[in-house]
This record gives sequence, structure tokens and C-alpha cells, in this order.
Amino acid sequence: MAEILIIDDQDRYLELCQRAIPEHRYRGPARNWREVVDALSRAKQRVDVALLDMHFDIPAEDLLGIQPGMEPSKVENLRRRQGLEILKALRTRWPDLPVILMTSRDELPIDEYADRLHAEEYTWFLENEFVDARGLRAQIDGILAARRGEEADGPVFWGNALPMRRIRQRLAVLARGRLPVVLLGPTGTGKSLIARHFIHDRSARRGAFVAVDLATVPKDLMAAHLFGSVKGAYTGSVADRVGAFEAAHGGTLFLDEVGNLSSDAQKMLLTVLQEGTVTRLGDLRERSADVKLVVATNEDLAARVQEGSFRADLYMRLNPATAITLPPLRDRSIEMSELLSFTLVQALGRPYLRGLIEDYADRQRLSAGRVRVVSEGSPPDPEAGTLILWFPERSMRLLRGHSWPGNLREFAMTVENAVLFAISEMSVVLGGERADVVQVRPKLVKDLLQVLPEASAPTGSGWETRIAISAADSLNGVAQEVERQYFANLFRKEKGDFAAMARVLLGDEQHARKVQLRLNQLGLKVRDLKESSS
Repeated sequence: MAEILIIDDQDRYLELCQRAIPEHRYRGPARNWREVVDALSRAKQRVDVALLDMHFDIPAEDLLGIQPGMEPSKVENLRRRQGLEILKALRTRWPDLPVILMTSRDELPIDEYADRLHAEEYTWFLENEFVDARGLRAQIDGILAARRGEEADGPVFWGNALPMRRIRQRLAVLARGRLPVVLLGPTGTGKSLIARHFIHDRSARRGAFVAVDLATVPKDLMAAHLFGSVKGAYTGSVADRVGAFEAAHGGTLFLDEVGNLSSDAQKMLLTVLQEGTVTRLGDLRERSADVKLVVATNEDLAARVQEGSFRADLYMRLNPATAITLPPLRDRSIEMSELLSFTLVQALGRPYLRGLIEDYADRQRLSAGRVRVVSEGSPPDPEAGTLILWFPERSMRLLRGHSWPGNLREFAMTVENAVLFAISEMSVVLGGERADVVQVRPKLVKDLLQVLPEASAPTGSGWETRIAISAADSLNGVAQEVERQYFANLFRKEKGDFAAMARVLLGDEQHARKVQLRLNQLGLKVRDLKESSS
């Protein structure tokens, strides 16, 4: 059962949902922005989804965005698009709350606005309310499944941020279909993990998972490697060879760095996708090739098509509409504590690190059968059988402040090495207070981060955030709204640490007071920001 907040000026959608989707608990309806804030502030984390109407026939003084002396026609227009104003405000104060837009009117381009403001979906109640209610139930169920996560996700870290929930939900649908899946994004963002441990696990096919890194296959051997060959097909071919497509028959084939495909291999791949069969080099016999194809690249394939180095027909057959772009790690730093714990839990399952911890426990005469990762704050009281890996606040600041040009791959390497060195350092110190705590010191983290200097990061790789821009009475009004959203998002990212905000904005933590004053000047209240982050 989910907690769902209805935001509507009437009872219509509440009554419809209670009749057609009775398995959830509904709050509201909240009939204006003031009631929305009150409902969400009281509910804290208990609201799972918000259902938001578009048109609000309410008094002008209750409209969000109303200006003194506004013309009657503009007031009426504001009523018609009040849902969009509320959505924009929700994205500022509660950026991770899933929102579904609903309307019975078709004159507003809500698909454009919903995409820009990151509503999960939008539903039009135009023909048959109960038919559309079934679609609404599917949307709600998809959102809830994405928020809960599943144990089968394995080593894939999704987190609770809205963009990653949307990606996970879409990939879950694509995994079950027949269309190829295109994974885009910078190197190290987890494309191969998602292909192996998410898409393959959810595919209807139950065959093998076969991965091919095309960046490592010589151009003249690429066709034979993918499609197979018979003896004598080319110089050095001394026996029949099974290609990757045949090996993956009935399963999933993952082609990494697909932009490296040779021209011959591109043509042959197009044929395989069209016909569903593969012919080995030098052979006439066709063999079935029923695979779930997943391709990945950090290149712009559309640009490659325009320059003529990638076939346009193959690009369309790969179906760019299914493309999923995985964000760089720097855009997910708000979840750094959760990512840290997740990464180390995965690493502790590997023999080399587990063995090191067991050796440390033996040397310190500890009965540590469990390892707990603690970030920030102080280490908790001793707990029998538990070894604590403690990342203090200064260490976490360093992790959050790094741009992570290598993304998840660099992060995993850094924190694993940090724990390895920390345990090795402490192994030589026998006994003493709190031997059950291994501190990952800031100096150690700093030294590891300097192994890959910040200069190696892409140009313009500073912290990025999403800003929703809408029309205002003046350019100064637009600029102030942009600054408000930026400060609010940065406050949440740094968890209310003004010194950390000053380091991002001014390069010096000593200017924390100056940042706090500017926050107040923008009309932002610390209490409200903390409530929206909790």
C-alpha cells in the first residue's frame, strides 16, 4: 500500500482513485500550494507519489505565481496552468517526490512541460475514466517498484534520486521487450553492470550473457568474432569458429563501444537485426540468432551518422528511441553516503578484502563477524562481533568535492583502496581503545584522490544541477529564481553545510557566513530546506 497525495481543487480525482484503485491510501485533496506545503511538511517521508491536476478554479489570491495588478486574462491563464506552477515549486522543495500530472483537458502541451519539469508520467482522462485509471495504476506500480528496488539488482546502485528511478523504471520495461537497448553515458557509469545484472536478469530469454568489448577486437577480426567463421574463411582460420551471436543465442549479447564497429561488421550486424539469423564468414548456412542486444558507447552516434562513419540504417535499426543516458557520478553526489556503503558491501564480498579484515580481527583479538560502514558523525558504541569502517566528515567532504572523471569505476577503486590502506595501517598497532574502529583518515582519502588529478576531468565538469526556467516580469526576476533554485539544490547536496557551500561557490570555506546571508536574501529558509530534504 502506498501513500498518495492528491493535489486538486475538486474531489473528482480522489473519488475516482478510491473507486478504481482502492489498494492505496490517499491524502488530500490539497487545493492550493499552501495546502500542499502543509500536507508534505506534516507527512515527511510518508508520501510515495503525488497526483497533480492541471487546472485550478480557485480564488486569485490562492494562486501560486499571482502578481499584484495582474490582468484578468493572465489570471485565468494562471488558473489553467496552475498545476505546472505547483510542479515547478515541488521540484524545488521536494525534488525527488514522484509526480504524475493529470488533466481532462487537451489544450495544454503538458507532455513538453512534464518532460522539462521531470514529472514521472502524465495521464489524460478524456474518454473512459476507468480505462485510463488502469494506466494510472500501472504508472503508480512502476514508480513504487522503482523506489523499492529489488535484490536481483546485484551490484547496480540506483539510489533514490528521481533521475535514476526514472532510468530504472524505463530499463525494466525495455528489458522485457524485443527491441535493442542503447546505453549511453561517460566511461565508468556502470553500463556493463546494468547490461549484465539488470537487463539480462529481466529479459524473457534465459540463455547466456555474452559481452564483447569492441575496443579490444582488431578491425580485421571483428566480423569473425561476432558472427563466426568456417575453416579457411580467411588467412589463419584453421578451424570453424562460433561467433558471439551464436554463443548468446537465447540470451543477451552486450556490445561495448559499439562505435568501434568496422564498416563490414556494421553491414553484417544490420542483416542480423533484420533477419534474426547469422551466417558465418565463408559459409552459406544461416543459423538462428535470437538475442537480446544491448549496445553501449560514450560517443555521439547521431554525430557519427552525420559524418558518415556509422551507418544511418543501422543506427535506426538499433532504435535510438530506446537510448538511455546514464548520468556521471558528479550528478549523484547527494547520495554519496549511500553509494559508499553500497560499494563497500560489494567489495567486502571479495576474498582479498575479506581476508584482510579477518587478519586484522585476529591480530586485534576481535570476534568481528560483521562489518559496518559509518559515514560522518561519530563512530557508534562498540557492538559485539562488529568491525566499524568509519569515514569522518572531512573524508566525506573530500569524496563529495571530487569531480570523479572516472565515475563509478574510479569511486569503487578509490574507496576500496582507502579501506585497504586504512586497515593495513592499523594492523601494526595492537590493542588500545576502540580497536573495533578503523578510521579512513582525510589525509589518506586526499592522497588517493590526487593519484588522478582534477585536471584530468572533462572541461566544465564542476557541480551541475537542473534549473527550471519560466517566464517572469523581468530578466532580474528570472535571474533571482535561477539563483534561488541553485542555492536550494546546493544546500541539499551539501546537507546544509554552509562551509561546504562556500567552498563550491567561492573556493573558500571561510565565507560560510556570506553564503548564509545570501541564502536569506533570496527568501530561502533553512528550516523549510531541511524539511524538504528529510
